[in-house]
Amino acid sequence: MNSKEQKYLDEKYLSKKAAWLYHVAKLNQNQIAENIGLSKMRVHRLIAFAENNGYVKTFVEGNFYEASKYEEILKEKYNINFCEVIPNDFEINNITNSLGAAGARFLINQINQKNINEFGIGTGRTMFSLAKWLPKIEKQINVISLNGSLTYNNAIRTRTVMSQISDKINGECFATGMPLIIETIEQRKIVEKIKFIKDIMNKANNTKIKIFGVGGLDNSAQIVKTKIFSKDTVIRLKQDGAVGEVGGNFFNMDGKLISNEETSKVLAADSNYFNKSMTVLIAGGKNKMKQIKSVLKSELFFGLITDEATAKIIIKNN
Repeated sequence: MNSKEQKYLDEKYLSKKAAWLYHVAKLNQNQIAENIGLSKMRVHRLIAFAENNGYVKTFVEGNFYEASKYEEILKEKYNINFCEVIPNDFEINNITNSLGAAGARFLINQINQKNINEFGIGTGRTMFSLAKWLPKIEKQINVISLNGSLTYNNAIRTRTVMSQISDKINGECFATGMPLIIETIEQRKIVEKIKFIKDIMNKANNTKIKIFGVGGLDNSAQIVKTKIFSKDTVIRLKQDGAVGEVGGNFFNMDGKLISNEETSKVLAADSNYFNKSMTVLIAGGKNKMKQIKSVLKSELFFGLITDEATAKIIIKNN
């Protein structure tokens, strides 16, 4: 080995040692210079040499690589513009909590970046979690219920969700004060003509940001557990192929909207307006996999926030 090669190896070794002391041991350059007996200027050059030659690898805690990969696959597969997949090791106690926190973060970003004065919100436990995680914002923004909000025993708590959010954003709360499903089609037509209801549903349809959870018709689904829909209604919807539900709109496994006598009684934002706004779904968990897939296939939605485990299952099970 000639002197030139030896000098290169010495430089390589010293640069790695200086970089390790700086990035890992957290010594400053004066301390490193004292530690290895070199000038501060030489230490500065050694650290730069290590960084420029790829000896320093940055590691950020959290498995973002897999999550980011799933985001791109889901965007391409379902033609959505936005996707956030929460890494498994970033779960906060449970999936609903994690999804709520991510939804609040998304909403805050939109409020800060865009000149919006209102947004719409659906029903469910995830929306309640979002409301809990949303910080106080000194900006007047109104929140609109995207569907009928009354439930037996107040289980879905849409109005509570909206009130909680409106308190945090110094805005007004617009809710119909009506059930999600009206008893008959004739009654629904009468209700929709009431000016107060009509104005709120127009707001729901035209708001530029809509945030929904994803539901279904299995026994664990909120609209089943809370008896918003009767057993007969659930049976008829299932017979017509309903799998996923978004804001009172039902989808079959191919992403087609279900239209029957039961859906004609629902008081909810019109699905024709979903793709005319930033409509984002927030949902996750193994029991939601089929439902999420069914609604995404409709290609009516702008984006999805979900967890890594759910994203992986959706992608693997074509």
